[in-house]
Amino acid sequence: MNGLMNRYKNSLKNTPKPILPSKLQKTRLDLKGLMAYAKNQNVSPADLSEQEKKQFIFS
Repeated sequence: MNGLMNRYKNSLKNTPKPILPSKLQKTRLDLKGLMAYAKNQNVSPADLSEQEKKQFIFS
């Protein structure tokens, strides 16, 4: 059991600290616009290119 406890303690040491919400970058996604654009293109939103998706992401 001692070996398991040592592995557990080592894993805790290597676990990164949590990221506070105040440190996260604020971004917004126009999901309604993205869905309408995908429907207009007759594709699913997952099939859109990254460039097309980036049109609907705002910082």
